[in-house]
Amino acid sequence: MLFVLGKGGVGKSVVSASLGLLAAERGRRAIITEAAGAETMAALFDREPVGYTPGRLATNLQALSIQPGAAVEEYLVRTLKFRLVYEMVFRNRFVEPFMSAVMGLSDLITVGKVMDLEWERVDGSFGPDAEGPNKYDLIIVDSPATGHGLSLLRSPQAMMDVTRVGPLFNNARLIRDLLADEQKTGVVLVTLAEDMPVSETIQAATELRERGNVHISGIVVNGVVPPVFDDPATAECWDRVRRQGLELGGAAAESVRDAERSLRDRNRAEEHIARLRETLGLPLIELPLLSKRDLDAKALAELGTVLGAWS
Repeated sequence: MLFVLGKGGVGKSVVSASLGLLAAERGRRAIITEAAGAETMAALFDREPVGYTPGRLATNLQALSIQPGAAVEEYLVRTLKFRLVYEMVFRNRFVEPFMSAVMGLSDLITVGKVMDLEWERVDGSFGPDAEGPNKYDLIIVDSPATGHGLSLLRSPQAMMDVTRVGPLFNNARLIRDLLADEQKTGVVLVTLAEDMPVSETIQAATELRERGNVHISGIVVNGVVPPVFDDPATAECWDRVRRQGLELGGAAAESVRDAERSLRDRNRAEEHIARLRETLGLPLIELPLLSKRDLDAKALAELGTVLGAWS
């Protein structure tokens, strides 16, 4: 399981989709899960919304939108064994808000649904003791923005602290243990090469390390401006080209100014990336800047190829 985590707007969904395509092209059965009923994957792949039932995105790749209400009902009915108990207690208009707000039930159930996918087997069997090949070789969680994403990962321990004993405690412990298993679970932090996203990424990594409840697999720096010069010889003669371009004026001068802006952007990006490397010391890979109109299945596959060099 890979939890793709980062500040809102840094491209977590793009990275999730690219990782899914990479796994699928390598012959692995992958599924991308989206929290809070999101349907970003359907839009990226130009598909109909998949809903709470897994739907196909591409060969070997499926998606699932975790809808909190349906997930809570499924989890509690299975945990409590009797639907009548669920209806009497958790559909109570006084109890339901308390359970969701105080106990973080919705967050726990979201992670619990991901665990369910890990428990599924090809032959239809299900559960922590089920044998045989997993139905999915890779489960990618397109997490909410950093704060909410971290609360998802904290939710099993939070539920254990509140309940202490009983079926909810036991299930939360199973989820916590799965998250803590470095052989099965990891977090990929996604950021932009900008000040605020980088600072938030460092804070998130620090919290994850302090809690020690999940392994950080690495960092993806998304939307990185490519180098302006492809070879040292061009860089060495830049000052001369710059002066001549400005002297000529017109289109030549405008091209020089465009190059200067790109150089500044690239230098700032390199500073932020260096900060990440020095502060966190985690594996890091850069993804090139793409415009939204270029984000089709082919572009996602190409980004997956870049990620493949890292994974």
